Amino acid sequence: MRNRFDPVSGKRKMRGRRATARRWLGALVCALVVCGSVWLAVRARAEGDAAAPVVELVRLSVTSEAGLVRIEVVADGSLAQTTIEQHTRGSEAVVRIRGARSLLRGSYAVDESLARGVRTGAGESKGEPFVDIMISLSEGATLAQRKNFNRLVIGIASDFAGLRRKTDAPAGSEVARRSEAPAPREVAAARSVSVTSATVTDAMPQRGMATSERTETVAGVQTEVRTAALSNVNAPVAAVNAASAPVFQSVAQLRPPAIAPRFFAPLYDNAAPPAQAESLSFFPMFLEAPGASVGAWLPGTTVAVTDQAGGRTLGAGFLRPLFRLGGGFDDNFFYRSSTGRNIGLFTFAPRLEYEIPGDKSGMRLAYEARLRRLTNGEWANGHVVDFDTRFNLGSSVRLALRDHFIRSPLDPREYDAAGEVYIVGDTFWRNDGALRLELLTSQRGRIAFDLGYNLVRWSEDHIATAPLFLNYGDLSSSVSYERDLSEATTASLTFSFANANASSPLRSQFDGLNDRQRYALEFGARHQVTEGSGLAFRVGYERDLFRHAPSANNFSGLVFDVRFSGDVTEKTKFELAALRKTQLSAFNLEGGNARLISTGGAARLEHALGDTLKLGLSLNYQRLGFPVAILGNSTASGGVFVGSFAGERRDEHLYGFGFDATYEWSELLRARLRYDFGRRDSTIPVFTFNTNRVSLIFEFGRRNEVKGRPF
Repeated sequence: MRNRFDPVSGKRKMRGRRATARRWLGALVCALVVCGSVWLAVRARAEGDAAAPVVELVRLSVTSEAGLVRIEVVADGSLAQTTIEQHTRGSEAVVRIRGARSLLRGSYAVDESLARGVRTGAGESKGEPFVDIMISLSEGATLAQRKNFNRLVIGIASDFAGLRRKTDAPAGSEVARRSEAPAPREVAAARSVSVTSATVTDAMPQRGMATSERTETVAGVQTEVRTAALSNVNAPVAAVNAASAPVFQSVAQLRPPAIAPRFFAPLYDNAAPPAQAESLSFFPMFLEAPGASVGAWLPGTTVAVTDQAGGRTLGAGFLRPLFRLGGGFDDNFFYRSSTGRNIGLFTFAPRLEYEIPGDKSGMRLAYEARLRRLTNGEWANGHVVDFDTRFNLGSSVRLALRDHFIRSPLDPREYDAAGEVYIVGDTFWRNDGALRLELLTSQRGRIAFDLGYNLVRWSEDHIATAPLFLNYGDLSSSVSYERDLSEATTASLTFSFANANASSPLRSQFDGLNDRQRYALEFGARHQVTEGSGLAFRVGYERDLFRHAPSANNFSGLVFDVRFSGDVTEKTKFELAALRKTQLSAFNLEGGNARLISTGGAARLEHALGDTLKLGLSLNYQRLGFPVAILGNSTASGGVFVGSFAGERRDEHLYGFGFDATYEWSELLRARLRYDFGRRDSTIPVFTFNTNRVSLIFEFGRRNEVKGRPF
């Protein structure tokens, strides 16, 4: 195998350094101009739009425990600026949420003695939408409510004072032993939160009265609730807050779901989950099947609505430094030298991230340097820049922009997600960006227009001795329509078109071989089964036309993408992903192989042992199929002569499994040990091999979880 790190002459080094300096200076100036423009637009929009945001109520659930009925309403955004009004009319209590629209069902059954049923209704008053939650109460039942970020919790009980006495009883007392409520220490763990309460009145207008004729007077009360000062709140609200503290959890107590809520969020609203007190997972529980795109996400989906990771306050946002230090070893081709000696790798990766969270507008900018030293004395450094922003242009229009840039060797999945190229040491740069315009057409319907590009270029100074890679650019566009079928299910229909152009830097005879046009019509859906589990899939028909390659490369057929994530138990999580897609190929260009089909699946099981240690097990399988048989005098993507296998078609099966252990010393300091085994079986024997990879990484600092929604 060729050594990808051969020394070059001094003059070539000097020319390369000057060219690199010019490129980086130009890139830095462009980045500053773009970031400044976006920052000014975001700030202007945030300052100019002072109206309270309109949220959608997406879920309503009813539970009961220890003499308390709990009704929880979940919105797709923060309820901090919404007004909650409470009225009674005979035996019916009405909770009105102003500035909200409804995706809830019309009625919900309640099989409890305290409440006989729950109905919902929506309307508009003076140009402001509202949602009414109407609860049929039994005699003697009273009601109190509480807001918690994007949740409104309504408690119904016949004796709030009794529930409060049970909760406040000392540990070991007669009342505490008889009570089903948790120990007082769990109540005391709750953070102080802002509570909005309304006085109860019988002055609610009759349902038949016109909206314009309604005159409603609501007295709002805001206070700080703490376990040490429950007596400062009016008795009914204080009782429900204290008695149901384990039920009415604070933001700090809520456990993060197994998957990011924006994974299943509506297309129009990419709201992030509530702020979490728990530290971020060192390696997020986010699975990618083999062949998945790397470094791409829906614009606007990686910017949080509220701060979730912490950091140092700087202006309107948060600055988060992060440091990674570790080492790895690979016993096969991935880092092998020309003498066949296995090579280890040491990495130091400082990262700086700045995020301005927000509901109507937000921005995230991150830079990471990857300083990597190989045990043969060579360096393989890299640089990564991520940028994402979104802002509302009106009440029903949102614009989002994102960009992912990397310049680095040793990151093959950035340009070859299928793993076709397996000997890597050559430097490349990739820039992947997208623009997204979303329009809200109705309360349940949305339409989005996407425009994106992906450019991959190789440094000729590095590939002069191995001219086997492709420069390519991919320009894509799509239009999507989504509709919420229910509170938990969203369906989508997407038509997309992409145009790819490829060239071979030092082998001009292959320029344009991989040029293609791609048409695809895909149907998809997202369904949230529970708070911590859900399923998303996309299936469609794809047509690929290669203009300058043998007709065998043209493709018409099925493509799909499936993802599932859920909780097996309270401490065990499971993820599953699978896909089938087409990709450009760098294999056997002499024979005319312009594309391949990648079909793969992956699964992961993660279990927490206590609060500090997490164990994970991963499995994956992938098949690569090539359309054209090998011709004589041809080479493979790894620089290997394969002409002796003329007449055979390359077909490969890749198997792998991995084990990892993550330990958290504190909120800022984490470590991860990982082992991966891979097996590649190929019809071309030279490509059949095993590989073992071991790595140990320490991480200090904070970061936003860059996931976004995959589709």
